[in-house]
Amino acid sequence: MHPRTLHVTVIQDAPRSRDLAENLRRVTAALAAHPDTDLLLFPELFLSGYQTTALAELALTRNDPRVRALAAACRNANTALIVGCIEAAPDGAYDAMLAIDRDGSVREMVRKTHLFGTERDAFAVGDTLASVTLCDVSVGIVNCFELEFPEVSRTLALRGAQLIAAGSANMHPYALDHRIAATARALENRVPVAYANRIGTESGHAFCGGSRIVLPDGDTLAELDADEAGSIAGQLAIDTRGTSATPASTTPTDMLAQRRPELYAH
Repeated sequence: MHPRTLHVTVIQDAPRSRDLAENLRRVTAALAAHPDTDLLLFPELFLSGYQTTALAELALTRNDPRVRALAAACRNANTALIVGCIEAAPDGAYDAMLAIDRDGSVREMVRKTHLFGTERDAFAVGDTLASVTLCDVSVGIVNCFELEFPEVSRTLALRGAQLIAAGSANMHPYALDHRIAATARALENRVPVAYANRIGTESGHAFCGGSRIVLPDGDTLAELDADEAGSIAGQLAIDTRGTSATPASTTPTDMLAQRRPELYAH
């Protein structure tokens, strides 16, 4: 391996329901409060709260002045950001993750491709799996329910993702699902996983926290409980060699290199 380190901070909190201004303020404050971090990760739909109705008033575009203000905050802090939001688009609203690099460059919104429950009635469905470059690292962004589909993270890893960053609004009784999934996605792809889940109650759901950072060997570096607001951070070793699908030499832990796709057709 040819590692470099990336300082990742995961935020676990309860956003204020339908209060974009307050939630934007919290994100901006967090950027200022973590000056040593490279990448700051927030939960799914953090800017809007977990909402599936009357979405137009909560939706943002990449060019929204409020997004530009967040970009300026990232640039001032020299910190990249991933935060969940509702994206406004001509064909509807998307459950999306907003990604901004440390120089203030706003990436394309990452749209959720696997919708859960009543989300299917509220949001348009994303149809692209692609990594985003942040801090010169290829980051595969995963949105909540997508974490439960091994194919999503595996596809991102095969396409070069060096880190899986998962923002979530996972609720009871599914805490175990995501604890296992976050560990499995790291171990089976041999990449670190940063997982930010929210807490609190909203829209009839009780959210279950459990944010964590998982190392490529499946060990949990840091985690939070089901109820506490706070943050966890870690210096993660990033393999800058590129995707382990094309390693310099194959070892027993080069899982992607040892796949046999010809056997897996459904």
